[in-house]
Amino acid sequence: MAKRSRSTEQQLNAAQQRLDQLRERARREDTRRRVMIGSMLLGRARHDAQAKKRLLRDLDIWLTEWRDRRLFADLGLGPIRGLYGATLHPAAQPPGWAFGKGLPLAVQSDRYGNPITA
Repeated sequence: MAKRSRSTEQQLNAAQQRLDQLRERARREDTRRRVMIGSMLLGRARHDAQAKKRLLRDLDIWLTEWRDRRLFADLGLGPIRGLYGATLHPAAQPPGWAFGKGLPLAVQSDRYGNPITA
Protein backbone atom coordinates (compact mmCIF):
# COMPACT_ATOMS: atom_id res chain seq x y z
CA MET A 1 0.00 0.00 0.00
CA ALA A 2 1.42 3.33 -1.01
CA LYS A 3 2.02 5.96 1.65
CA ARG A 4 -0.18 8.95 1.05
CA SER A 5 1.80 12.16 0.89
CA ARG A 6 0.66 15.23 2.77
CA SER A 7 -0.13 18.41 0.96
CA THR A 8 2.13 21.41 1.22
CA GLU A 9 -0.46 23.20 3.32
CA GLN A 10 -0.62 20.31 5.80
CA GLN A 11 3.16 20.22 6.06
CA LEU A 12 3.23 23.97 6.63
CA ASN A 13 0.58 23.72 9.36
CA ALA A 14 2.48 20.92 11.08
CA ALA A 15 5.71 22.92 10.97
CA GLN A 16 3.93 25.98 12.36
CA GLN A 17 2.48 23.94 15.24
CA ARG A 18 5.91 22.54 16.05
CA LEU A 19 7.40 26.04 16.01
CA ASP A 20 4.66 27.29 18.34
CA GLN A 21 5.36 24.39 20.72
CA LEU A 22 9.08 25.17 20.74
CA ARG A 23 8.44 28.87 21.41
CA GLU A 24 6.08 28.04 24.28
CA ARG A 25 8.65 25.66 25.78
CA ALA A 26 11.37 28.33 25.54
CA ARG A 27 9.06 30.87 27.20
CA ARG A 28 8.27 28.47 30.07
CA GLU A 29 11.96 27.71 30.59
CA ASP A 30 12.83 31.41 30.61
CA THR A 31 10.09 32.11 33.16
CA ARG A 32 11.31 29.26 35.35
CA ARG A 33 14.89 30.58 35.23
CA ARG A 34 13.70 34.06 36.25
CA VAL A 35 11.66 32.68 39.15
CA MET A 36 14.60 30.63 40.43
CA ILE A 37 17.02 33.57 40.20
CA GLY A 38 14.52 35.83 41.96
CA SER A 39 13.97 33.25 44.68
CA MET A 40 17.71 32.96 45.24
CA LEU A 41 18.17 36.75 45.46
CA LEU A 42 15.22 37.19 47.84
CA GLY A 43 16.51 34.36 50.03
CA ARG A 44 19.91 36.00 50.27
CA ALA A 45 18.35 39.39 51.01
CA ARG A 46 16.31 37.97 53.89
CA HIS A 47 19.38 36.50 55.60
CA ASP A 48 22.17 38.94 54.72
CA ALA A 49 21.93 42.70 55.35
CA GLN A 50 24.57 43.54 52.71
CA ALA A 51 22.79 41.45 50.07
CA LYS A 52 19.51 43.17 50.94
CA LYS A 53 21.14 46.59 50.63
CA ARG A 54 22.58 45.72 47.20
CA LEU A 55 19.28 44.26 46.03
CA LEU A 56 17.34 47.35 47.12
CA ARG A 57 19.86 49.63 45.43
CA ASP A 58 19.59 47.68 42.18
CA LEU A 59 15.79 47.52 42.35
CA ASP A 60 15.62 51.24 43.06
CA ILE A 61 17.45 51.87 39.79
CA TRP A 62 15.76 49.12 37.77
CA LEU A 63 12.09 49.54 38.73
CA THR A 64 10.54 52.68 37.30
CA GLU A 65 6.84 51.81 37.53
CA TRP A 66 5.10 52.37 40.86
CA ARG A 67 3.03 49.20 40.48
CA ASP A 68 6.25 47.16 40.19
CA ARG A 69 7.89 48.90 43.15
CA ARG A 70 4.84 48.23 45.30
CA LEU A 71 5.60 44.49 45.09
CA PHE A 72 8.86 45.05 47.00
CA ALA A 73 7.53 47.40 49.68
CA ASP A 74 7.90 44.66 52.32
CA LEU A 75 11.67 44.68 51.70
CA GLY A 76 11.83 48.43 52.25
CA LEU A 77 11.72 49.71 48.67
CA GLY A 78 10.00 53.07 48.79
CA PRO A 79 8.21 55.10 46.15
CA ILE A 80 10.00 56.66 43.20
CA ARG A 81 11.87 59.84 44.07
CA GLY A 82 11.82 62.67 41.59
CA LEU A 83 13.37 66.10 41.38
CA TYR A 84 14.39 67.46 44.80
CA GLY A 85 13.34 64.20 46.45
CA ALA A 86 9.64 64.62 45.75
CA THR A 87 7.77 61.33 45.80
CA LEU A 88 6.37 60.38 42.42
CA HIS A 89 3.28 58.21 42.17
CA PRO A 90 2.46 58.26 45.88
CA ALA A 91 -0.03 55.71 47.17
CA ALA A 92 -2.21 58.27 48.93
CA GLN A 93 -0.91 61.76 49.57
CA PRO A 94 -2.88 64.74 50.81
CA PRO A 95 -3.07 67.98 48.82
CA GLY A 96 0.20 69.90 49.05
CA TRP A 97 2.32 66.81 49.75
CA ALA A 98 4.91 67.81 47.13
CA PHE A 99 5.57 71.10 48.93
CA GLY A 100 5.99 69.50 52.35
CA LYS A 101 2.83 70.92 53.82
CA GLY A 102 -0.81 69.97 53.91
CA LEU A 103 -3.11 72.27 52.01
CA PRO A 104 -6.82 72.53 52.71
CA LEU A 105 -9.11 70.94 50.18
CA ALA A 106 -10.23 73.38 47.52
CA VAL A 107 -13.63 74.91 48.19
CA GLN A 108 -15.79 75.42 45.15
CA SER A 109 -16.68 79.04 44.60
CA ASP A 110 -18.56 81.10 42.06
CA ARG A 111 -16.85 83.60 39.75
CA TYR A 112 -16.99 86.28 42.49
CA GLY A 113 -15.21 84.11 45.07
CA ASN A 114 -18.28 83.26 47.15
CA PRO A 115 -18.29 79.68 48.44
CA ILE A 116 -20.84 77.37 46.88
CA THR A 117 -22.74 75.24 49.37
CA ALA A 118 -24.49 72.09 48.33
